[in-house]
Amino acid sequence: MQVPAAIGRWTAGCLLVVASLGAAAATPPPPDSMVTDRAGVLSPDVRASLARRLGEYEARSGHQVVVWIDRSSGGVPIETFAVEAFAAWKIGRAGLDDGLAIFAMTEDRALRVEVGYELESRVTDLVASSVIRHTMIPRIERGEWDAAIEQGVEAIVDTIEGHAGSLPAGDGGGDLPETGLWGKIGLGVLAALFLLFLITHPRRAIGLLILLGRTGIAGGLGRAGVGDLGGFRGGGGRSGGGGASGRW
Repeated sequence: MQVPAAIGRWTAGCLLVVASLGAAAATPPPPDSMVTDRAGVLSPDVRASLARRLGEYEARSGHQVVVWIDRSSGGVPIETFAVEAFAAWKIGRAGLDDGLAIFAMTEDRALRVEVGYELESRVTDLVASSVIRHTMIPRIERGEWDAAIEQGVEAIVDTIEGHAGSLPAGDGGGDLPETGLWGKIGLGVLAALFLLFLITHPRRAIGLLILLGRTGIAGGLGRAGVGDLGGFRGGGGRSGGGGASGRW
């Protein structure tokens, strides 16, 4: 049984927020390059070349693709870190939210592809997962960070541009089925659990709702905008948790 994408994403987002309510990790300041490597795993030539290529791609297409490599997400799940950084840096264009970010945490051994709302129909969760699992992780496990990041970015950009042939064999990019009976049951269970949480912990429940609104995780139920946080080359920043994660 598969849970529809919107329901599964909302559920995962709620669980991530609840799990991280007690954790506080400051979002780094906006990067000054399309490719940031705080862990030092990329060769200088590849980092500079990839940053230049992504800058040219943004100038040509308007789509902003950012790579952020660090040692750790600071004690919060990489999914939470990605949503908050994506919003704070305002990745993508204002009114379009057509940006995408690839996050890699070397000590956490975690990858995340965070997708802006406008690109979710092109870079679906299944496509992002396929790129992570089939293109990036096998090369990272062999210590080939240059190839992992370059080929991961290439697969993502090709997908945005509609070149599906660049995807690894064995994984399609279609969306999961629409909400059916099981999806409605899942929503009912979630609503009941939240009502119980509201009764037993009213202040925390209200805090959860506020946090959901700020991060955009509740995007599947109503895409509220993110406040003007300043940041990195654009006015976007809404992703709603679209994308995929992987670990090695």
